[in-house]
Amino acid sequence: MQMKAKQTENYQADILVVDDTPDNLRLLIRLLQKNGYKVRPVTNGFSAIDAIQSSVPDLILLDIMMPDIDGYELCKKLKAQAKFKEIPIIFLSALEEGINKAQAFEVGGADYITKPFQVKEVLARVSNQLTVRSLQMQLQEKNQILTDQNILLHQEIAERHQVEMETKLLLKATQAISKSDNFESAIDLILGLICQTIEWNLGEAWIPGSDGVLKCATGRYVSDSIFSQFRQTSWQLTFAAGAGLPGRIWQSQQSEWIEDVSIAPEQVFLQSEIAVNVGLKAAFGVPILADNQVLAILIFYREKVLECQPRLLELVRAVATQLGSLIQRKQAEAALKMQQEQTEKLLLNILPKPIADRLQKEQKLIADHFDDVTVLFADLVGFTEFSAHKSPTQLVEILNAIFSEFDRLSELRGLEKIKTIGDAYMVVGGLPTVREDHSEAIALLALEMQAALRRFNAKVGESFELRIGIHSGSVVAGIIGISKFSYDLWGDTVNVASRMESNGLPGKIQVTATTYERLKDQFVFEERGHISVKGKGTMLTYWLIEEQIHSVDG
Repeated sequence: MQMKAKQTENYQADILVVDDTPDNLRLLIRLLQKNGYKVRPVTNGFSAIDAIQSSVPDLILLDIMMPDIDGYELCKKLKAQAKFKEIPIIFLSALEEGINKAQAFEVGGADYITKPFQVKEVLARVSNQLTVRSLQMQLQEKNQILTDQNILLHQEIAERHQVEMETKLLLKATQAISKSDNFESAIDLILGLICQTIEWNLGEAWIPGSDGVLKCATGRYVSDSIFSQFRQTSWQLTFAAGAGLPGRIWQSQQSEWIEDVSIAPEQVFLQSEIAVNVGLKAAFGVPILADNQVLAILIFYREKVLECQPRLLELVRAVATQLGSLIQRKQAEAALKMQQEQTEKLLLNILPKPIADRLQKEQKLIADHFDDVTVLFADLVGFTEFSAHKSPTQLVEILNAIFSEFDRLSELRGLEKIKTIGDAYMVVGGLPTVREDHSEAIALLALEMQAALRRFNAKVGESFELRIGIHSGSVVAGIIGISKFSYDLWGDTVNVASRMESNGLPGKIQVTATTYERLKDQFVFEERGHISVKGKGTMLTYWLIEEQIHSVDG
C-alpha cells in the first residue's frame, strides 16, 4: 500500500471509484474531491484492474452490478493477491441490502453503501475505512519494527552464543593441548572436544606414514556405538595422496566439505556404502600443518545432510593450527631434551656426576680439598714394545677392551676414574663423594683389575701385566681447561701413588705403609722393604697379595 500510516496535513488519500453509471461517478467525484480526496474514476472492472496495477489506491468504491465483471468477482480477484488484499473495498449498490450485504462481506468487502447516496453517509464511511486502514498500517509498521528488532536480537543472541562456543572450544583445546604429553593423546582429546562442541557424530585422524600412505590414528570419537562399524572400516584402510577425502586434503593441504557422503561418487568418497549403513551424511576435513608439511588430517562426520559452513571450517582450522604448533613445540622440546641428555652424557664421560651438576649450574671455578682419599695408578707393562708390531686400529681396540673392563669394575665399586694417559690408568676412591671405605674399595679394585687382565690374556693369547701403585692421603681436586674440561687431582698423595706404580714390578700391587696400616686386617700383604723414592727418600712399601678369608666359627 502506498498510503502513509501517519498522514500529513497535505496528504490526499487516493480513492478509486468503479461505477458504470456516469451520474453516480460525477456525484462521487465532486463529493470526494470537495472533501480533499484524490479521485480516480473508472467505468468497468477491467479498467479498475489496470488502474490498481498501475498505482495501488488507498480505498476502492466498487459498484456491484457491472456489465463485464461484477463487483463480487473483482473483489475476489483482488483479495487473492497479496499485494492488493489489504485495500479496503466499499461496495456500492441499489439492490436489496440483506442478501447482497452478506455476500459482499463474504468476498472480502469492508463496508456497504446503498444508492441513492446520502452525502454524510458516504463521507462517514469513506473516512472511517481510511482511518481504520491508517491505523492498521501503523500497527503493521510497529509490528514490523518489533519483528525486525526481534530478529536482530535473536541474531545477536545466536552470534553471541556462537562466539562463546568458539571461544570455549579454543580455550579447552588450548588447555588440552598444553596438558598432553604427546601428539596422539592430544588428538584423542581434540577429536572429542570438537565433535561434542559442534554436535557432530564421529571424528577421526589420519596420519602420513613412512611408507607414503595415510593410516587412521588410534585416537577417535564416536557419539553412538552405531558408528563404530564405520570406525572399524577406517582402521583397515590406507589412502595414497589424492585418493579419497583424506588423500585429497593431504595432497592439496586445503580443507574440504562433502554435503552428503552417501551419494558422493566413489572417487570422491570411498566409504559411501558403509556410511549409508550407519546413517552418516555430511563430512568435512582439515589438515594439520607445520612448516608447510601435513602432519595429520582431521575428518568429521554427521548424520545430517549439511551445506558447507565456512565459519565452522575456520573454527576447526584454528584448532588444527594449535595442534600444529603443539607438534612443533613437542618436537623442539624433544630435540632440546636429547641435546641436553647428550651434553650430560658427554660431561659424565669426563667428569664425576656431582662435578658435572655443579658445572651445569655455571659454577666457573671448581676446586675442592679432600683430607682422605686413596689413589691408584696402573700401567700396562711392555705395551710400548707391543705397539711397535700392531696397527693403530688394533692398539686402540685392545686398550679400549682392557680399559672398558676397568671402567666397569670402577663403577661397580663406586670409584671415580680420573683419566687414562697412554697405557696408564688412574682411579681414586673417596671423592667427589666422601666415603670411609675408600682404601678397601681401591684395594679390591686393584685385585679385580689383575684378574680381569689375566682373563683378557687367556682370551686373546697375550701376556700383558699390570704394575699398580696405591697411596692414601689428602688431595686437591678440580676442573682445568676452558673448552675441553678435565677433572684432575693434585698433591703429594698423587705423586707418591704414581711413584708406587713406577717403582713397582710387573704383575704386582705396591702400596705405601700408610695404606698398609689401613688394610692390614682385611688383606694379605708381603713386606717389600725400604725403597728409594724420588723426592721422598727412603720409604717402606708392601705388596698387596689378596683379600683375607675370614673363617666362620661353627
